[in-house]
Amino acid sequence: MERICVSVIIPIYNTKTWLEECIQSVLDQKFDQTFEVILVDDGSTDGCGDLCDEFAKRDARIRVIHQENQGLSAARNTGIDAAQGRYYAFVDSDDILRPAYLQKLFDACEKHDAYMAICAVEDVREDGTSEEPPAYTMPTEVGVFTGKDLLNRFYAANGTYYTVAWNKLYRAEVWKLLHYPEGRLHEDDFVAHRLFWRCDKVVCLDDQLYCYRLRSGSICRTNIKPEAFDAVDGLADRYRFFVENGADRTVIDCAYAACWRRYLFLCAKVRQSPEPALVKAISKEQFLMQGLISYLPNCKQLKMTEKLSAARWSMMPAESLCPVKK
Repeated sequence: MERICVSVIIPIYNTKTWLEECIQSVLDQKFDQTFEVILVDDGSTDGCGDLCDEFAKRDARIRVIHQENQGLSAARNTGIDAAQGRYYAFVDSDDILRPAYLQKLFDACEKHDAYMAICAVEDVREDGTSEEPPAYTMPTEVGVFTGKDLLNRFYAANGTYYTVAWNKLYRAEVWKLLHYPEGRLHEDDFVAHRLFWRCDKVVCLDDQLYCYRLRSGSICRTNIKPEAFDAVDGLADRYRFFVENGADRTVIDCAYAACWRRYLFLCAKVRQSPEPALVKAISKEQFLMQGLISYLPNCKQLKMTEKLSAARWSMMPAESLCPVKK
C-alpha cells in the first residue's frame, strides 16, 4: 500500500455555509502525490457532521472523526493524532485553497529538504470573492531560511504570514510530542515559535495559494471576552521559551515588548466596557505581567514612554483600571 504523502486536517464547528466549498477546494488539488483529508467534526450542531459523512461516502480520501465540542485546539490535536501522512497541512473549515496549494508547498519542501513551506494569503470576502483592491499577506522576503532566523518576523506588520497554522506544509516529525493547548484561544501563539525553532530549513513563497475568508462571526472577529487574554499568556510563553533556549537578544526583546503591548491593548479595550468578568481577567493577568517586569530595564525594543506605561499599569489594581459601575 502506497504511503500517504500529505494529511490535510480540517477542524470543523458550525461552518456549514462554507464547508462544502472548503472541502471541495481540497479535493480539487492538482497534486501528483497521495493525500488524505481528515475532517474533525467538533460537535457541530448545524449539520456539518452529516455533510462530512456525505463527502466521505463519495471520496475514499476522506476520513471523518466526530467528537464532542472541545474547541479548535482539541480538534486540530485529534487530526494530528489520526494523521498518517509524511506531511501535515491545516485548513480552516471556512477557507479556500487554490488548486496548486499542495503541489507548490510540497515541491518547495522536497527541493530544499525543508521542514516547512509557507505561502502567501489572500483575504477574501464572506462570499469568497476578492476584495477591491485585493488584499494579500506576503512574506518579508522570499527564499530558504532557518526557522530561528524567521522568529523576529513574527512581530512585523505581516507577522500572521509566519505565525498562523494554515498557510503551511509541515513535515510530520516537526509535530512530534507537540500539540495545541486545549481550551485556549490564540492557540498559534503558544505553538508557532516551537515549530520554527525545530526547523533547520523553511521555504517562504510569495505564491498566493490560501484564501482566508473574512467573516463577522468568526472567532477572531467577535467582541472581547475574558478568553482574549489567552493571547497574552501565549506571548508570555513565547518570551519565556526564547529566554530559556538562548534565542537572539533582539528576538527576546521583541517577544517581551509584544507581550506588554497586547496586555495594554486589551486593558484599554476593557476600560471601554468594564464588565466584571473582564476586570477579573485583568486581575489574573497582573500576576503574569508582574513576573515579567523584572526584565523591563533591559528591554531594548520598548521606548521609555512604553516602559513607564507598562510599569504603571502593571502595578495598578484591576479595579482602578476598570472600575465597575454599581
